Amino acid sequence: MSSFDGNASSSQSNFIVNIIMHITNIENKELVSSIVRKMAHFTEYFILGILAYNYFKSKNKSVLLSLILCIIYAISDELHQIFTPDRVFQLTDILIDSSGSILGIYILWKIRK
Repeated sequence: MSSFDGNASSSQSNFIVNIIMHITNIENKELVSSIVRKMAHFTEYFILGILAYNYFKSKNKSVLLSLILCIIYAISDELHQIFTPDRVFQLTDILIDSSGSILGIYILWKIRK
């Protein structure tokens, strides 16, 4: 998704934003759009964290390896967006992505314990 230009990316999120605005009668489109985009980041990386932990589960350092993989991927994803039209590098997205991964890894780690 990070290879989509700004217009394509906005079109995708605006579909969800319009549904939420219609259901909730919230009129601040920028706020809803920001929340939808950040939740999408969090959710994508939550799933990535679960998948990474599941992949590395046989290793002794599965939590650490999963975290490293997810954080490096989040950084590389943001760096990639620098070269995509109408997209920007955002440190906050790296933090949100990493938080999603951490929560996904933590939940699966707790379930497996």
